[in-house]
Amino acid sequence: MTTAELFAEHAARTPDATALRFLGAELCYRQLDERAENLARRLRAEGVGPETVVGVCVRRSFEMVVALLGVLKADAAYLPLDLDEPAVRRRLVFEQADVRVVVARVAIPLPGVNVLTVDGEPVDTTPPPVRGSADSLAYVRYTSGSTGHPKGVAVPHRGVVRLVHDTDWLHFGPDETFLQLCALTFDPSEFEIWGALCNGGCLVIHPPGPLSLPELAESLRRERITTLWLTSGLFHRMVDHHLDSLGGLRQLVAGGDVLSPAHVNRVRRAHPRVRMVNAYGPTENTCFTTSHTVTRQVTGTVPIGTPLPGTRVYVLDENLRPVPEGELYTGGAGLARGYLNRPGWTDERFVPDPFVPGERMYRTGDVVRRGAGGMLEFLGRVDDQVKIAGHRVEPGEVAAALTDLPGVAEAVVLARNGVLVAYVVPAHVTENLSTELRAALRLRLPRHLVPTAIVLLAEFPLTSAGKIDRAALSAPRPEPSDVDVTRDPPRTPVEATLARLLADTLAVPHVGVHDDFFDIGGNSLLAVDILDRARRELSIDLPVATLFFENPTVAGLAEHIAENEGEPR
Repeated sequence: MTTAELFAEHAARTPDATALRFLGAELCYRQLDERAENLARRLRAEGVGPETVVGVCVRRSFEMVVALLGVLKADAAYLPLDLDEPAVRRRLVFEQADVRVVVARVAIPLPGVNVLTVDGEPVDTTPPPVRGSADSLAYVRYTSGSTGHPKGVAVPHRGVVRLVHDTDWLHFGPDETFLQLCALTFDPSEFEIWGALCNGGCLVIHPPGPLSLPELAESLRRERITTLWLTSGLFHRMVDHHLDSLGGLRQLVAGGDVLSPAHVNRVRRAHPRVRMVNAYGPTENTCFTTSHTVTRQVTGTVPIGTPLPGTRVYVLDENLRPVPEGELYTGGAGLARGYLNRPGWTDERFVPDPFVPGERMYRTGDVVRRGAGGMLEFLGRVDDQVKIAGHRVEPGEVAAALTDLPGVAEAVVLARNGVLVAYVVPAHVTENLSTELRAALRLRLPRHLVPTAIVLLAEFPLTSAGKIDRAALSAPRPEPSDVDVTRDPPRTPVEATLARLLADTLAVPHVGVHDDFFDIGGNSLLAVDILDRARRELSIDLPVATLFFENPTVAGLAEHIAENEGEPR
């Protein structure tokens, strides 16, 4: 069975039930089905069919879901695209995935591909019978790659079906209302979208743009959300600032990084009727591999739990022998095919399963401990892959991008305190080398991959074996002089307050009034925290977009306040 077939069952059974809600408007299952079928016919007319990869470049909206479903109805696979990604990276992805057609909300210039708008003139053809199967390609999602090139994970329909259909790890059904909050380029969006639409439920689409915690809290109440997925970082902030808003949920799923036991326990105490689930899994095993429903107060770490139905997990040593503590391998119905058009990388990570002849398993790189009842506890990474703001990041990709730049002889990138730090040995030193390197990286990498700090070194420390001593690099904190941050002092009381808030949140000694928030370690979640504090301390109402797009400096924020808010009260 395919994802599109599961949706079609519910569209036929309850055509007038609400499928989508967005900004106060609704779309029933029949309307969604008709719009998606129209797009599917237009895609087929363009030669799209089984195993074709179609780019989808649509922000959160009705049209985004129509685009995804239309691609699946055309028996093709969708590839989520981010318009804000650098053109160099987008071209690389197009070439690797052989993308010839892109679906967008409006006509946009994308050289080398045919762009179809979501809603266009119908094509007068009879839809052919569904040719897809459970093993047909459903979607491709790109992850960070240690080779310096992103890797396209190719996921078949059986992976999605195994995640959301006929399963008991979570309740799915027509009585559930999901919130679509996750970025489409992040694979938990599969859980949100198809968890609702493949089970007759309602999907509420959160407005696109910068995230505001107060707006999210209000949306949960207003839309009566029953099932919610949050990244670990966002979960922690919602518990800290808007715990009450979580009380109307039936199911709260969090993950993507290590969960804080204290925050999980606060939810359990405040809302004992909410089902609190820690969900773990790599993109290569269709979103989630294991889950743990928290039923009592947590001491120690929050377990990542036991495998989802249809999923196999093994804890193995270097010789692939079962051990109580070792590397986690996984297989079963959720396993991806591998990396699109990259057989070498696929063979390296998707290895033969010694326990099930003819099957494969994925080497996750995560170290776990198996406890009583098969309960798994996450201990860390075999390699240096990390999570930054909810995104899986391999610092090697960033280092590879750096060493490809003129002026860089060697580069090592490490994660420290949740941010990336690049250590660079220059080929030649210029006055503004760090600034020049960061500007060049912004044209090549997504924002979350651009290092917060770039530290210039004459040479790298070495171990006795002659390898770079990473421990010696990660121990000291770069001094302010090592990081390309200006420090013009505040000139007014408002600037002084804003500079203090930014410095406190970013854990840096000082913030200059002209320092770009994102250059000095800021991210979307921290921006929400800062603006919440600014609203309280200055008694003003600053929209999140102000810090994100318009005024990412202390001086800019202060000027916005003066022009739009008057003197703080």
